[in-house]
Amino acid sequence: MAALMKHWREASTLILISSCHPSKIVSPVFVNGSNSQRRSLLKGTDYEMLLLKRSPKSKFMPNMYVFPGGVAADVDFSSEWIGVFDFLGRDQRQNIFDFLQRGGEGTPMFSRIREPKFSNIPSEVAFRICAIRETFEESGVLLVRDASKNRDNWWPNLWDKPSEAGFIKDQSVINEWRSKVDKDPEEFLRMCQKLKLVPDVWSLYEWSNWLTPTFEGRRFDTAFFICCVQGKPHAVEDEGETVHSQWTSPSFLLSQYKDGKANIAPPQLYESFRLIRFNISDLLKFSWHRSQYRVGRWLPVLISCADGSMMLMPGDSLYPADVKPRVRWRNVYTRRQYLNCFRHVKIYTV
Repeated sequence: MAALMKHWREASTLILISSCHPSKIVSPVFVNGSNSQRRSLLKGTDYEMLLLKRSPKSKFMPNMYVFPGGVAADVDFSSEWIGVFDFLGRDQRQNIFDFLQRGGEGTPMFSRIREPKFSNIPSEVAFRICAIRETFEESGVLLVRDASKNRDNWWPNLWDKPSEAGFIKDQSVINEWRSKVDKDPEEFLRMCQKLKLVPDVWSLYEWSNWLTPTFEGRRFDTAFFICCVQGKPHAVEDEGETVHSQWTSPSFLLSQYKDGKANIAPPQLYESFRLIRFNISDLLKFSWHRSQYRVGRWLPVLISCADGSMMLMPGDSLYPADVKPRVRWRNVYTRRQYLNCFRHVKIYTV
């Protein structure tokens, strides 16, 4: 399989961003940091992000709020996608593929050598296709463009602008194909071929790469992409993997988490704290300018102490300089003894 490794599977997640009305801006009620940082964060954000609540029956992160996404399928790496992108013209297709790789070699999930039949398109393209496909399957939001309309204006003029991907208005078409894709990921390719749709991969910016920590039984190496859209597409949970969908600001989500009203997976919690520092205009500019660089691979590190455990996240003072993705960390001291060895430590405790 294209995305199956010995210790984990490879996956994609999409942070979908849409501007919101000023009346819906919610400021966080808890902020750490300097006075200037507090004043900046208390302004709140002018956008919302799409979150889905996983089913309580899920084997992985049940009842957690997550961004849409899922495991990559063989079809995401199919050579038939070259024909789909050739709807734009071969030169345009090659320009897009080259642009998505412009930052050089990425993390192992992007740079590793795959079997020849899964190497016809760049992994940077395949994992974006996966993110778009999984978002469609889980929420009904379809980030594609009609290849028969205004294709000359798509690229490269829209790299630094919100996506204007044409959401299909006919709900019966959405429902029909969503049901097919849910049963068979290959149907996403067939849909694009039949309806002459091109996945809007150039509007997805590489944001982060999270590897599930060693203490989880099911592990995933996941590429996080971010996409800002014009307008707010209608999202509906699939009532299978997901049981609830909502558009919410990072501020409101963190407030809900603080009050114990929302269970949030660690990467989503971490990314919400990062996102809260941007308005949508600055977020788009930042994503655009940073796209010339590649991200590193992160994972939460759980340290087992004598009286409990501590979860270290990237940026914490105690976060290991050289994280081993298959090593468990242990410490014979209590959490207090361990922390007393350091000053100015920020840390997540569990």
